[in-house]
Amino acid sequence: MKVGLFGGSFNPAHEGHKMVAQCGLRDLGLDEVWWLVSPGNPLKASTDNYEARVASIEALDLPRQMKISHIERDYGTRYTVDMLARLLARHTDTQFVWMMGADNLLQMPHWKDWQVIMHALPIAVIARPGGGLKPRLGQVARQYAQARIDETDSHNIADMTAPAWVYLTPPLNYQSSTKIRQQTPAGS
Repeated sequence: MKVGLFGGSFNPAHEGHKMVAQCGLRDLGLDEVWWLVSPGNPLKASTDNYEARVASIEALDLPRQMKISHIERDYGTRYTVDMLARLLARHTDTQFVWMMGADNLLQMPHWKDWQVIMHALPIAVIARPGGGLKPRLGQVARQYAQARIDETDSHNIADMTAPAWVYLTPPLNYQSSTKIRQQTPAGS
């Protein structure tokens, strides 16, 4: 089984997130995408109600190949590297690919043990509006330039040994969780 791990705060989830997940299914040759809802991102000041964020994903009417996962909450892990260590040890018969937006590629050097993550599983980076070339020229992209595969080979990434990463450029969706929160009246 080939599974994309799509982590995030999803505060709230929106059609742009769904497009990223669909890109993973389509372009990475995955059987499923697991939406990993973060109980609390250590790099963000605060994250709203967990159940409300899960409900926002449920409202997207996901296809059957997409599952909402509570692994981080259930494991009690706070950092991606810790969650991945437990997940990979538990699911030795599954080929995982970490999926993230291009903005996270820029932030990745701030993640705990980010180099361990790069060597733990293949990674798919999906372009987002406003990113331009910055993510592809950042520290992670430069340091792991030799591990980058061509987008035309993305369907093989789950079979590759890490470090391996691909930058995907699907059509962009300009929805933003930040903008949605700013447009939602307090108490709604």
